[in-house]
Amino acid sequence: MTPPAIQQNLLVPCPERLPPLADGTGREVVLTMQSWAAQYHRCAMRNNGLIEVVKGL
Repeated sequence: MTPPAIQQNLLVPCPERLPPLADGTGREVVLTMQSWAAQYHRCAMRNNGLIEVVKGL
């Protein structure tokens, strides 16, 4: 049996580094943390999708 093809968008690695915090102002902290959260969620969705494909084998 041939394994199903894995979608290429599931094979993108998570970023190794997060954008640095430029300064300690409240606005910059909030914007940076929003960016970090967005990157985490994109990566988690890919990884969870890949897990679902692998478990379905």
